[in-house]
Amino acid sequence: MSTTEIPQKLLLQMERDRRLIAEELPELTLRDARMQEAAAEDTLCGYLRRAIHRSRRPLRDIAHDAGIGPLVLVDFLEGERTLRSDVLDRLARAAGVAISLNA
Repeated sequence: MSTTEIPQKLLLQMERDRRLIAEELPELTLRDARMQEAAAEDTLCGYLRRAIHRSRRPLRDIAHDAGIGPLVLVDFLEGERTLRSDVLDRLARAAGVAISLNA
């Protein structure tokens, strides 16, 4: 077998993987749209969502540092869940966000 030949078993697995990705793509596209819409909100939560995305930290690390589950964080980022103020404070710290209020 030359180095350019791909074993049939691997080709079949790749085809199965491509089908699965294609099936999941519509849902992933919808989730991405929800995240973008929620992050665009002109609210404190929208600002925090944008900061979390800009932080480039893995979401699981931010969630862990904030003391919440990764799925809770994803729901918040998609605008599907509201969080208590103490959780928002912990999220801001975990994402390295400083919020300044001009009085």
